[in-house]
Amino acid sequence: MADEEREEATTAKEAAEAFTVYEMLAAEALVILTQSGATVSTSEARNTPPPLPAETSTPASNKKRRKRKQRVMAYVPVDVVELILMRMNPKDAVRLGTSCKDWTAAAARVDPTKRKAPWLLVLTNSNTTCALQSVTDPKLSFKIRIHGFVLQHYHFGGSWNGWLVLQPNRRGQISLLNPFSRARWDLPILPRGGLPSRSLFYMSSAPTTSGCVLFVRKLTTLYVWSPGHEFWTAEHVEATEFNSIVSVEGQFYAMNKEGRLISFRVFPLQIKELHVCRPPVYNCPRQERFLVESCGEILYVVIAEHESTEMSVFRLDLRNRAWVKTTRLGDRALFLHWKHGISVSAGEAGCKGNCVYYSSRYDSCNVWRVYDLEKQSFTRFPRRHCPHRSVHDNVWITPEN
Repeated sequence: MADEEREEATTAKEAAEAFTVYEMLAAEALVILTQSGATVSTSEARNTPPPLPAETSTPASNKKRRKRKQRVMAYVPVDVVELILMRMNPKDAVRLGTSCKDWTAAAARVDPTKRKAPWLLVLTNSNTTCALQSVTDPKLSFKIRIHGFVLQHYHFGGSWNGWLVLQPNRRGQISLLNPFSRARWDLPILPRGGLPSRSLFYMSSAPTTSGCVLFVRKLTTLYVWSPGHEFWTAEHVEATEFNSIVSVEGQFYAMNKEGRLISFRVFPLQIKELHVCRPPVYNCPRQERFLVESCGEILYVVIAEHESTEMSVFRLDLRNRAWVKTTRLGDRALFLHWKHGISVSAGEAGCKGNCVYYSSRYDSCNVWRVYDLEKQSFTRFPRRHCPHRSVHDNVWITPEN
């Protein structure tokens, strides 16, 4: 097998030496493909144009050859580059894309981690890496290294706009991390000790954007922070408030366990109850509730876990102060986990529209489930045999530049 691979690599190299300008680019790609472990058949090499007459090996001809090679590599046709990168495995494609700006741009178009579909980031028993699982191709997954953290001491507080909230299991500093760019933001230490192990976090936008606000609730205290602030601002709230939070056009909305909806602003905190009829609830002790912003609208999703799993989606009708049940999301797909929700265009993300993707940290059998609103049925994706934690700490993350 090794002899066959060496023969194929040699054949591709010989073909590369014989090509003209654009043909040389494709041939060099074949060499890269063989070196990266991709399959290059000998028939591909046999179908290449016949070699040009070899140049006489003189100092002058060698100089011309070097100049010609520099001219060749100075411009790479985009269609050729994309064809090359699409045939490589994603990791090698990203690595090759760092060679020049044109190749970087092309690599971004074929790199699956640049797509708009959320990925499921899963904490495992490793102290240094997480599993990154594709929802558009369940067979596609990566290991992604989380630099600067001993992961057994942390869990995910949530993810917004490509940024993770990493909360220490005990007292310590909360950090924001973009695992794709490796950008990191260590936040001020919270006063009066640490946080409960499963605190509610919400971040309105990436910390690199203006107007970003981060919330974390500890019992009856809501801590608020924005980039540039050296301290957290502490606000007193009722114990039952802020079970799920969304932001729409600069206004924040939250719902409590009883289904009461409020709106609020910060700096200073101003809370206003919206007298909206509470949505129907299931007669079931195990329920999860989510507020999700989708195309400027507020959606409320409730999931009931009993002998079978039921799910309902409601739209907020502010004019009539009511929640309206719906089975139509159109092109939108929702991604839910632990009081957080993401809405994406299914067409742009490559996932299935009018569906809800749901991952539960307590589901030991399925890594996620997909609920089809029209068919009112679940499709389950079982967990693979890998060393996940006993409590499945997952988070949906959307890579953003």
